Amino acid sequence: MVMYVALMILLLAFFILLNAMSKTSEQKVSAVYQSLVGTFGFAATGISPMGSGVTDTGSGVTAAINPVEQDYGFLRGLVADNKLQHQVKLLRSGSLRSVNISNLLLFEPDSFELTPEGKNFLRQVASVVKGRGYPISIYGHTDDAAGAVTGMDNFDISARRALTVLRFLIQQGVSPARLAAFGLGDTRPMLPNNSAAGRRANNRIELVFDARDLSRHRLPRRPGQPRLDFRGFTFDLPTPRGER
Repeated sequence: MVMYVALMILLLAFFILLNAMSKTSEQKVSAVYQSLVGTFGFAATGISPMGSGVTDTGSGVTAAINPVEQDYGFLRGLVADNKLQHQVKLLRSGSLRSVNISNLLLFEPDSFELTPEGKNFLRQVASVVKGRGYPISIYGHTDDAAGAVTGMDNFDISARRALTVLRFLIQQGVSPARLAAFGLGDTRPMLPNNSAAGRRANNRIELVFDARDLSRHRLPRRPGQPRLDFRGFTFDLPTPRGER
């Protein structure tokens, strides 16, 4: 029994380490988790993948305190409920959570205009995230030949699509102070550009939710110790002599 428990803890620790060190697909996280569940015979209720942010307690679902993890969990359910797994990929890496949305879902062919399906999905994303305070970066990506069709530079194409998404989220009530848009062209492909499937995967919009700015809220604060919070970093300031 002791050996069984020790092996279980070791495998779980290895799973957590892999999850923390790399940019991991949610589908892979779920697959590994289900494998562990099957191996050790855990009950389906009461536990969830480490870091998923949602725990099934048997009588309902309890979300974690971290708002980024909460919203990421809701969006994962949204993707599953709408059967969009082939068009929306969810990834995790450290404190970052990203939602990669295919341009086939978001945009009309060779256009910067959002499709009805794309607008509907972004409305649902906005309804989940608009009441929060964490920053969201919007990255536009293309394959290496997107400009051949439009006659534009790949960076321009990706930037215009990222800005289209940014404007739409603002129209849906997301604070513009939380949003930033970037065009990365074909510099960060998800897959090689040597197949049609690879090109489809690389033409995408990536929404990145950043939990690092939330870390300051979890730091203990000593009475009388002034601090400065700036972009997720906390600095101790000198205490005036008269207050020591």
